Amino acid sequence: MALPARLKAGPLLLRPPIAEDGAAVVAALSQPRVSRWLSRVPHPYGLADFTAWLGRADQAGGRWSIVEAGVCIGAIGLEAELGYWLTPAAQGRGIASRAAQAVQAAHFADPAAGPVQAGYFEGNAPSARVLAKLGFVETGRDLRRSLSLGVDLPHVVLRLTRADWAAAHPLVIDTARLRLAPLDADRDGAELARIGGQPDVARNMASLLSPWPEQAVRDWIARGAWQGCLGFRLGIWRAGRLIGSVGIGGTPVSVGYFLDPDHWGHGYATEAMQGLLGAVLPRFAPESVTADHFADNPASGAVLRKLGFRPIGQGHAASGARDGLHPNIRYDLDRSAFLRQHGDEGETA
Repeated sequence: MALPARLKAGPLLLRPPIAEDGAAVVAALSQPRVSRWLSRVPHPYGLADFTAWLGRADQAGGRWSIVEAGVCIGAIGLEAELGYWLTPAAQGRGIASRAAQAVQAAHFADPAAGPVQAGYFEGNAPSARVLAKLGFVETGRDLRRSLSLGVDLPHVVLRLTRADWAAAHPLVIDTARLRLAPLDADRDGAELARIGGQPDVARNMASLLSPWPEQAVRDWIARGAWQGCLGFRLGIWRAGRLIGSVGIGGTPVSVGYFLDPDHWGHGYATEAMQGLLGAVLPRFAPESVTADHFADNPASGAVLRKLGFRPIGQGHAASGARDGLHPNIRYDLDRSAFLRQHGDEGETA
């Protein structure tokens, strides 16, 4: 899957390099304190060097100018490996971390995306900190040519796996009253089993059992672990207490949720689903999202319709907590329509 041409990183915009960036790029890369940490940047660096780089960027993709308030303040790329630089005035403000996080999030949004390589010359402490924060792990050391200095320098080699990325960047969504965050089997398994194993909850879900055995709960949590792409479940917390779960994934993309009956009737299901969709739809951009509920569970239908889901048909489905097939109602949500109505309802931490 090709990486997006444009990415948002807080107040920053990452967009394809353009000719108008030339003056800012040449001014920055002409300074030895910038170019000395970049292996493939010559010194002196001139407009002809920028023009050649721009031509390669147009052909290859995976390269962005980092833009703040309309001004190019650096560049970042993800091709054979992750690389970036910033103007001296932009350094030390967390900009490299923010831009790199946006690029890595876009990379791992593809379920087929593999590990990412990166590296830095020894002594480049700021880059070491940025890469460690991203979750990169050192895999070795070598010598790499510094084109600007004309010598081989000690170089640290790093690698970022999907698991390390997900662990370093758990998806946390805060709404007005709730927090949605990854589940932990040791911490949350018993309480989740109690909630989901209640007959009034399990009978309305496809995959839950009543009672819900501990090992089945652990397997369910593991299958829905956050990995940086669609196909995950999050716990729903209210005032620090686990009250349910919400998830999204599959083909076609579908959503589902359940809540402890003690917390029904307070609008938490709508709030949790709205927060999830508001955070996930802009990030992963599925064209539509499906959902369904058993016909004898009209409360879920009310939640879905409130969010903008439209009924598209009826059928039958099974539940692990009751025998046979039971009538269900299927729904579809248009991504663009939801975002026009609700925007980004969940704030990701």
